[in-house]
Amino acid sequence: MKAFLLGIIVIVGMGESFAQKKQKMIIQSVTDITIDADLVEWDTLNNVAEEGFWFFRLGQDASNLYIAIRVENQMLQHLAVRNGVLLTVQSNHRNRDDIQFLFPYPDSEVKRAMLREDHDSDGAYKTDLINRSRGYFVYGFPTVPNGLLSLQNAYGLQAKARINDGKLYYEAVVPKSLLDYTTPVATFKLGIYDGFTPLISSKKVVSSRSGGMYGGYRGRPAPKSKDKLTLAVLLETILN
Repeated sequence: MKAFLLGIIVIVGMGESFAQKKQKMIIQSVTDITIDADLVEWDTLNNVAEEGFWFFRLGQDASNLYIAIRVENQMLQHLAVRNGVLLTVQSNHRNRDDIQFLFPYPDSEVKRAMLREDHDSDGAYKTDLINRSRGYFVYGFPTVPNGLLSLQNAYGLQAKARINDGKLYYEAVVPKSLLDYTTPVATFKLGIYDGFTPLISSKKVVSSRSGGMYGGYRGRPAPKSKDKLTLAVLLETILN
């Protein structure tokens, strides 16, 4: 397990990628979404960069934004359960930071402890990381305190993740009332957090207290590679 995790660090450091080109998309209306990481209510998910490694879809109703993700690549699954799935909502205000919502969120102590533990299988290890998440990492919401937010909170923020049949399933809801936008047009970054790149807002750079394998990283950008994995997508859409 340790060798595999160190391999993840090397591969990500050499091959991470972010789909910089903004994709315009229409968020379909959805009904009766239950945040349980089951995804049975969702139609076909979008294939990220046509790689077949992970898939996503956004939905909305009058009050909420919904997110569904399925990760099939094993290395990306490990990144997601160790560092989280990250939603960033770019702010339209010059003096306001971007909004960020991160889950799963196992802290550094949990990660270190689990390196010393034995697990029956890779799936059991990933499930345990998800189950030991202490809450959500939130930043930039106008009415929500920055930092660790309880899984049971009064703001309506909720996310679930689970491993099933060798795949990682993720589902989340964000109330529209919490989003900082002045026009219906909204820009989202959605992806798998690598654990090294600083969490970046429009005005500040902060490190997730969860950190990566060895905490936050503030060094130079990773060298380019021909074999990059797409970890995030940039989406422009309209919230009704």
